[in-house]
Amino acid sequence: MKHYALCLSNDFGADFSGDDVLPGLVYETLGEERGALRIVDESGDDFLYPASNFRVLSDADSQLLERSMAALAA
Repeated sequence: MKHYALCLSNDFGADFSGDDVLPGLVYETLGEERGALRIVDESGDDFLYPASNFRVLSDADSQLLERSMAALAA
C-alpha cells in the first residue's frame, strides 16, 4: 500500500527550495529518514523534505485516496 502526506507549507527557509511541493496538495511518501519524509514531488522524483511541513495521512485515508485516484483513472 502506498502512503501519502498533505503539504502544509513549502517555506523551508533560505537554504532549501520548496518549489516542487505545493501547500494543499497530497504527495506520495516513500518513508521517513532522519526526521524527514521522502516525498515524490511535482518533478516526479523523490527527495527528502522536513516532516514538520507535512501531515501524514492515516492508512485508512491513504487507502481511500488510492481507490479514488484509481477510479478517476478508469
